[in-house]
Formats: sequence, C-alpha cells, structure tokens
Amino acid sequence: MCKDEYRNDCCCCIQGPQGVPGLQGEQGIQGVPGAQGATGQQGVQGVQGLQGPAGICEDCDKCKCCESYFNVWSEVPQTLGAFGSSTDAILFQMQNAVTAADFDLSSMSVNGEVKFLKAGVYRLAFGAEGKVSQPIPVPVPSFSLGFWKNNVRVPGSTTSGFTQAPSDDIIQVTGEVIIDVAAGDALKVRNATSNSIDMVPNTTGILFPVTIATLNVFCLKSDK
Repeated sequence: MCKDEYRNDCCCCIQGPQGVPGLQGEQGIQGVPGAQGATGQQGVQGVQGLQGPAGICEDCDKCKCCESYFNVWSEVPQTLGAFGSSTDAILFQMQNAVTAADFDLSSMSVNGEVKFLKAGVYRLAFGAEGKVSQPIPVPVPSFSLGFWKNNVRVPGSTTSGFTQAPSDDIIQVTGEVIIDVAAGDALKVRNATSNSIDMVPNTTGILFPVTIATLNVFCLKSDK
C-alpha cells in the first residue's frame, strides 16, 4: 500500500528517497595470474657509433719502435792501462737481459768491445769504480772514463773521479749519452787519462761479489 503522501492523483505510488548505502563487503581473494604473453619481435638495430681517434702507434714499423737492449757487468778486479794502450778498455764478463739478435757481445770479455747489429738512436749508460794506480803522482791526478765508438770519443760521455790518498777506496763515476748508431758500429768504455786506473774494490766486510762496472744500452728508435 502507498502512503497517502506518496500517492498522486492517478492513485500511483511515487518512488521514495534512496536509503543509506550499506557497508562495503570484504575484498575477494586475488585471482590466479594469467599466462605470460609471447615475446615481442626484436627491434631494429641502432645506427653504428662514430669511430674513435687513432692510437699513437698503431703500426710499429711506421713509428719505428725499437725493443733492443742489453745489460752487462763485471765483478772481476782489473787494472786499465793508460789511454792508447791495448788494455785501456773495461772488460765485461756477465750479462742479464739481452736481445741477442741485435748485438754482438762475443768480444766484451776479451777487449771490452760490444757491436751493434741494428741501426737506430740509442741511450748508453756506464758506471765504474776505480782510482789512480800507485805510485800516485804528486799532485794527485784525477782519472776519467768515457765512451768510444769506432775508436772515436763520444762527445759528452767522459766523466772524472778523484781520490785524495793511496789508502782511499775506489769511487764510482758514471756517464750517459744518447747517440745515433749504425749497424756494425763498435763501442767501448775506455780510460781517458794518461795514468793507469785500478778497479779493485776493498771488499772487507762485504758478503757478496762487488760489481765494479756496468754497461746498459737501450734502443729508443730504430732506423728501418
């Protein structure tokens, strides 16, 4: 039955106002995940990037790199004769790293000569210990050593040393140069004075052999 206030003249009931919504129900359980979709097609390859700058030395022949070197030394006490004598060169008996194909070291223990088999620019360095042989003249002279290439003194290579008294121990002198070398050139470290040089160290209290001379040669650039 319609209430009187909801009747119209045609005796039809008019819809009443909507009631207050009820409370929301609990969330349902999550469903099972669906199957993974098929893998999509591979994308188009990107454009190739720009080429990087060229390295400093990609072609060793082009930049004339060089890997030639040797290190020789002596532990044998020796006396060098005055300059110009047959015994004025240091003799070397031992060696460490050597590029054997680039040097002839067969005479280094006989007359002190080492021979180059590859042309190029080389760094040469020697170190030697010595003093003027007795009897020592008065005033006491210095002694000197240097490089000779093909029996010609290498400019800038001769250095000197000095001992004050006969009882002084030997002292070390060194020399270093960078020069051009041709294949077949011969090198020696020679006494550059008019007096003999004793290379006999005082080994009292020393437990290991004393190196009295070293010669190091490094190729910086080859002439290919």
